[in-house]
Amino acid sequence: MIYSKFGCRLTPLSKSQDAAGRISVQVTAEGSPDVREYAAGELKADEGSSEINAVIANLPWKVVGSKVERRRQTLC
Repeated sequence: MIYSKFGCRLTPLSKSQDAAGRISVQVTAEGSPDVREYAAGELKADEGSSEINAVIANLPWKVVGSKVERRRQTLC
C-alpha cells in the first residue's frame, strides 16, 4: 500500500518525468476524487522503497492531451 508522507492512502494512476529526470506520480487520495501529483521521494509504503519502486515501474506514463486544436487563421 502506498501512502503520502502524512499517512493518507493513495491510489497511483500514472507517472511522469521532468527534464531533470525526477519522477512524479499522479494519484487519488482515499476519500477524494481529485487527482494529485506527488514526487516519488514523498511517497511512503509498508514495504519501503522497494514497494514504491515496483509500483512506479508498473504505472503507465501520463498522457498529455492528445487532442490538438487548430487556430483559425485570419485574413489580413
